[in-house]
Amino acid sequence: MLYALAFLATLGYGIMIPTLSVHAHALGADHAAIGIIISAFAAAQLLTQIPMGRLSDRIGRVYLVVLGFGLMALAATLYHFATSPGQFMVLQALAGVGAGCLWPPLMAMLTDNVDPAGRGRMMGIFNTVFFLGVGIGPLAGGFIAGAFGHDAVFTAWTGVALLGALLCFVAIKESAKEKRTAAATALVSAAEHAPLIKPGLWSTFAAGCVIRARGGVCTSFNNALLPLYAIALFDATPAMIGSIMFIHGIGMAFFNIPGGMMSDRVGRRLPALAGSLVATAGVLWYSAASGYWALFAAVGLAGAGNAFSTPAVAALTADVCDPRRRGEAFGYFLTSFNLGMVLGSLVFGFVSDRLGLWGAVFVWGVTSLALSLFGLLIREPSTRPAAELAPPLRA
Repeated sequence: MLYALAFLATLGYGIMIPTLSVHAHALGADHAAIGIIISAFAAAQLLTQIPMGRLSDRIGRVYLVVLGFGLMALAATLYHFATSPGQFMVLQALAGVGAGCLWPPLMAMLTDNVDPAGRGRMMGIFNTVFFLGVGIGPLAGGFIAGAFGHDAVFTAWTGVALLGALLCFVAIKESAKEKRTAAATALVSAAEHAPLIKPGLWSTFAAGCVIRARGGVCTSFNNALLPLYAIALFDATPAMIGSIMFIHGIGMAFFNIPGGMMSDRVGRRLPALAGSLVATAGVLWYSAASGYWALFAAVGLAGAGNAFSTPAVAALTADVCDPRRRGEAFGYFLTSFNLGMVLGSLVFGFVSDRLGLWGAVFVWGVTSLALSLFGLLIREPSTRPAAELAPPLRA
């Protein structure tokens, strides 16, 4: 059920991605303004998910996930009444608050009850489901927009978010709730005095966060500028844009499990570094693409590389943090992704206004290479305890 919730969260948001920048551009937004609109989602998520992660460690996970889906549904509904780029920015921020409530507790629930030796594989499965939503959402959204208009994608997003809230509320129950409540004061006190990251592993945690931030920049670039780049390159239709973003999501989906399994066998560093470098090669290929199929292949390669690195750094986060503060640790980890989204949207929006879309693509490729090299700083934990498990969930 947790995997289904992750799929619905990304599916709903992904449905409107192919048309968001095009719709905003039609309302008068330039490339810089589109970057600000896209970054508003990530900025709001960045500001909320660390406190929401801490809160989930104290009061439980489920209600925050339900709240997150509810806020996304509200934002999607209000898009029907938005008539200016400024209103788009406000609604993106509201949806970002919903994401900030949703993702830290959801990821903490996934890792609370998994043996450390299996975390890479588990995160691979999770990310496969996650990126199936990322891929299928834009594909569906492109066809929905082409057939029924831009407003229809917001209706679809509302429905998917409400379904996620309902499923979470009905199907996920935190077990031993009374025991957790009775012991809450003692547990919170102990957690507050425990170190967030195990001794000697702060640089490793930071390097993993930089790799994840690189993924955030990639996501923001694709969401903000890739549709406009495709239109400039070969006059892409909404369906073509959706299919290009679909192949990125599918690449992300199918290479997550191999990346996660490799990270369990050989450690986190190699797949984190190798995947990021492959993704960088794909991004540099964007700038050399001359038509639909070349860009389609380049975006797919970038997605595959991103996928290979993601479960390794997610499992690394669980490895190096204190299990009593795992929600908070994933809050910081996810914040690094959103920091990349914010900076990527803002920086490359302004770069594209000054150097053109091709110039922004090339600068992003060079930046991706620099961020990927932080993987060299990852150090494997000397031991991975056999039991770091939190109270179980029942579905």
